[in-house]
Parts: sequence; structure tokens; C-alpha cells
Amino acid sequence: MAVFLSTTEQCEIFRTCALIESKLEKMVKRRRIRNNRKYKNGKLWRLAGCGLAALTMLLIIDLKPWHRPHAAVSDKWPYHDMTKGEYAKDFDGLDISRHQGRIHWDELVDENPQLQFVYIKATEGSSMADPFYKQNFEEAKRKRLLVGSYHFLTRRTSMSEQVDNFLSHIDLDRQDLLLLVDIEKDGTRGWNRRLIQKNLAEFIRLVKDRTGHAPMIYTNEVYYHQNLYPDFNRYHLFIANYNVSPELLGAKHDIWQSSKRGRVRGIWTYVDIDRLREGVSVDAIKMP
Repeated sequence: MAVFLSTTEQCEIFRTCALIESKLEKMVKRRRIRNNRKYKNGKLWRLAGCGLAALTMLLIIDLKPWHRPHAAVSDKWPYHDMTKGEYAKDFDGLDISRHQGRIHWDELVDENPQLQFVYIKATEGSSMADPFYKQNFEEAKRKRLLVGSYHFLTRRTSMSEQVDNFLSHIDLDRQDLLLLVDIEKDGTRGWNRRLIQKNLAEFIRLVKDRTGHAPMIYTNEVYYHQNLYPDFNRYHLFIANYNVSPELLGAKHDIWQSSKRGRVRGIWTYVDIDRLREGVSVDAIKMP
């Protein structure tokens, strides 16, 4: 059965529908605004996070913590004897660096009459200087030990820059022993045998050109056989082997580093201890 509405009733219905439609449009509009705000806020947070990450990276790159020189150890450190076990007796020399900290030189020499020489770390790479070098050098001289200086070779910079760093920090006229270049895996990681030999040969050539004498080479026996044999057999060699005396093919070492954990009176940390090869005197490694 059909239903007929009056004109007034029809108008009322139209107004109601229009009102509902208007409210729906406002609701949709408000929801869109809220969603846009959430999106914008999320975008802002994402942008802020990216900005913070970028700033952090810039600070890291600027500060270059991996290139910063080693912090100087207090000249009072170590504050007590950090070693244990028996004291070493069978050695002729020591090689030392900042890692030994304060050394009691009077006790060291008085309690170890067999000690003839000491090699002291001077530099590393193209910019680092051992903070204890000058103090150790002067004290060793004061105690009338034979003294030599060494450089730790690294892969990060040119050989020319490293030789400049080394020679600028030592007094060549006061060296009793041949200069020494320390080459090992930690410093040359990433180089193959060809690059190792090329760069070491250049370092030696530059030192010889400027001082008149080729430096002695320090490394361990395995590294020598893997990377330096036989091209460097003709040089003076300072070889580490913590088990037995080194056996080099076609060459003989002058100094054997027999331990890196030697306990020595006068030094409160473990220290590298060195022995001259049988039949070799300290005169063989003196600066000509």
C-alpha cells in the first residue's frame, strides 16, 4: 500500500538528511585532520631521528677516536707490582715502551747485573710518540746501559711520513745501538707479502739514506718466514720466539726475544726479555 507525505513532511525529511550528511562530512574532515597530524608528527620524529644519527656520525668522523694518540699513562703508574712468579735471570737486554709505565731504574740495574742493553719504543706510524720515551732514554743513559730506539711500523700512512716521525723524535748522535724497525701482523694487517716487502724495503732505504745505516728488523719467527724470507736475510735481525731459539733459513738472528711476560726486578709490569745469540756480543749491534 502506497504512503503519501505532505510537502511539509517531505521538507522536514530533506532537512534531516542534509543535517546528517553535514555531520558526516565534518566527522570525516576531523578524522582526516587527526590522521594528517599523526602522519606529520611521525614524519617529524623520523626526520629528527635521521638528523640525530647524522650529527652523531659527523661528530665521530670529526673526533676520529680510532686515530687519536694513545692517552699518556700517569708517571706514577703502576702503583704496585702487578707481576707474579719467578724473576727472570737469563737475559742480556730488555725492550720497553709505555706499557711498562714507571720503571725503577736504580733497582732494575742494581738487581740485574747481567743487563747490558735496552731498546726503547720511540714512535708508531706517522704521528704517535711514546710518552715515556724521553724519560726512559735519559734514565737508561744515566745508568750507563747501551740504548737503542725503535719504531713500530703501521699500514695507515706512507713510509716517508713514518721515517720523518721516527727520526724527529730521537737524538741520532746519542744512539748506542742500531736503530730498530718493528714489523708484525698487528701493524700490517691487510697487506700481502708483496706489500710488506715493498714498504719495509722503502722504510729501510729511507732510514739508511738519512742516517747512513740500515736499521735492524724486529719480528717474530713465523712472520719472518711467511713474509720476509729470504729477501731480508742480509740485515741484522731481532726475532721473537717464546718457545725455542729461532731457526732461520739462510740467516742468523742477533737477538732473540725469548719472552713477552718476563718478570724483572725494578719493573712492576711484565716485560719483553731478550738474549744475544750464542757467539754474538753486544758489539755486533752497536751503531758504527
